Amino acid sequence: EAELAGSALAPAPRYGELRVEEPVESHELWCAIARQLRRLAADERTEVRTCSLHTLTSILTSHGAQLSGSTWDYALFRALLPMMREVCEAAAAACATQQVAKPLGKEGGVPVLMLLHHSRDTASKQWDETWVLLLHSSTRLFRAFLPTLMARPRFSKAWARLLAFCRTSLLAARRS
Repeated sequence: EAELAGSALAPAPRYGELRVEEPVESHELWCAIARQLRRLAADERTEVRTCSLHTLTSILTSHGAQLSGSTWDYALFRALLPMMREVCEAAAAACATQQVAKPLGKEGGVPVLMLLHHSRDTASKQWDETWVLLLHSSTRLFRAFLPTLMARPRFSKAWARLLAFCRTSLLAARRS
């Protein structure tokens, strides 16, 4: 475990394990934040996924210049890149025909459903929206911090995974 210290593979404390009364090492805090946002990016609720991705992108964009290399490694290899795989899998598994309109109640004994635009009316379309947002967010982060990321020892692996995600995205666009 000593040789993993400072790497993306090093264990990070769970949110509940952080002692807020004591000074927290910034790497541990960033890792806990990234882990929770990754978890929320796979939530079944579209709004939660969207907010999670916007928050992660905003945080990394705003604070990226101050992050240590090991924090960047964690953000890439434990949050952003695994999110790509998880979103692809969820999008592939989502139903393309079942309507996702939520019942709002009943009127005269008949269920009243929330109106959704036809571009968002199935789980598949909603996961596709998450996919597009993740594609935009990840390419934006790589573009903004390319010199910083290129200096990391595992950059070529991260770059290959980003390009694979872009390729998968282009090929998946045919099904829409």
